[in-house]
Amino acid sequence: MRTLTTERLILPPWDPRFEEDFCRLGADPRVSRYLGDGRPWKPERTVARHGEILAHWREHGFGWRGILLREPGDEALIGVAALSRLSKPLPGVDEPAIEIGWWVDPRHWGKGIATEAAAVIRDEAFTDHGAARLVARYQPANHASGNIMRKIGMRHHDDTTGPYGEAVRLYVLERSDWVTATHS
Repeated sequence: MRTLTTERLILPPWDPRFEEDFCRLGADPRVSRYLGDGRPWKPERTVARHGEILAHWREHGFGWRGILLREPGDEALIGVAALSRLSKPLPGVDEPAIEIGWWVDPRHWGKGIATEAAAVIRDEAFTDHGAARLVARYQPANHASGNIMRKIGMRHHDDTTGPYGEAVRLYVLERSDWVTATHS
């Protein structure tokens, strides 16, 4: 379980120490407004999800990562960068697929942090975990996430409905497209 780094970021594997900051992020209505039903996460939901994230790492050897700034002495979690095995197949998406996603603390929006984190975990999915394809979902009003998906090479695949009846855009990046883009 190696830690990923970029010029500005440290992305360690999910850790029990992230629970408090994760609860803070999940409870922020600016972060949660485009997650599922759009309501801030109650502590019970966040703590349960935190446990599921740790279990995913134990089962699959990859998963969610914290996003930390590389600045000395700054240990606060400023976001998450996620790779997850799909719990159930998505219509029209060939298996196997890994889902990619991210959350960033609103204090750090507009700085390219989500794009930087998404690019490095995209590469991790293909190089370290042999992903055949990556999928990502976002609610159409969340233009920032759609922009990040396009920046990391993903393409619109379908419009569908999420588990809460919300409209969702589905983006996909095939391994062959990633190889072509990174080797040209």
